[in-house]
Amino acid sequence: MWLDLSVPKTNAEAGADGGGGPVFSSVSEGADAFLARTAGKALLLADSAAFSALLPASRAARAVTLIFDGDALAPFALPDVGCVLASGGADVLRAARFFAAVRGIPCALFPTHAACDGAFERTAEIDLGGERLRQTLAPAHVVCDVGRMRPSCAEGYARILLSRLALFEAKAVGRLTRRPFGGAAYEEAFSLTDGALRLSDEEIVKINARVRVLETEGAPVGEGVALCGAYGGTPLPALYAHRALSALYYAFFLRGVPRRYAVADYRARAAGGGYAAMHIPAPKEYAARAIALERSRAELLTEIVRLRGRHAAQLGALRARMPVAPFTPDLHPLCRLPELAPDGLCAILRDFGLLEKI
Repeated sequence: MWLDLSVPKTNAEAGADGGGGPVFSSVSEGADAFLARTAGKALLLADSAAFSALLPASRAARAVTLIFDGDALAPFALPDVGCVLASGGADVLRAARFFAAVRGIPCALFPTHAACDGAFERTAEIDLGGERLRQTLAPAHVVCDVGRMRPSCAEGYARILLSRLALFEAKAVGRLTRRPFGGAAYEEAFSLTDGALRLSDEEIVKINARVRVLETEGAPVGEGVALCGAYGGTPLPALYAHRALSALYYAFFLRGVPRRYAVADYRARAAGGGYAAMHIPAPKEYAARAIALERSRAELLTEIVRLRGRHAAQLGALRARMPVAPFTPDLHPLCRLPELAPDGLCAILRDFGLLEKI
């Protein structure tokens, strides 16, 4: 297998208008180049941990700086600006892109996390004046400074593993529900993530950035991303989510059978709203899924066993970057995953009555 992981040579090749992947350079060089081709006041938006990266650009006479406090409405209180530069995590990047979309101005992003969340998706949930609303985001020019992203590369590596598991999940759901899966974006994401083991920091960032772009083109995101929030207090949330889900998938395809007379308590699960929108399979659909499970069990079990067989080597690659103590992820968050990711594989396990006593 051959992967083209070459560094883009020009902004055009990389999609400087936001239509492609990132440019790789230092933050200062990327900011200077962006400011040179824009006009008017420039808003520099960053979280407190990332503001130092934009400090040289903040000394420009046209610069207006703002520390992001979590609310995407804050930038709108500033005077009119002609462009926005943002550095930080996913929430900062999304806020900047939302601001750019509303104002119709160019946007440059300098992600600090190797997963590149917030840099490429077309819509996202944004905190606006105390409400969380899904909004359209502007395309952006993305600059990756691998040196500054290095502390997050272990988690970025784990995110690649989680992206590969998302492809397995999409295939499993497709087999059980006859939902279409595959396509060009799926296949490219597979080629980038399957077998990824010992990667350099730059390769980790490049693969993540490309997979984030492919997710906007139809590659599956997977329910593991929703699960990461439950492990937010751990050193590597994506790794905990990956291990918990792979263990659940393995157990399901090894021994899982629908519990004929067990019905999930859908009303209790939808406490706080959303019951009317829940998809509850009719008896005919339930029976079709049960038959599909037996038909595809051997194929899917073989694949998840192969993926789990790489765990030791993957853990070794992670330990080359940071200490990773032996761990057993808490499986209880899996019980609530169907409501967080209603189209995921765990929703099918819920319907089969298999998620009530983890």
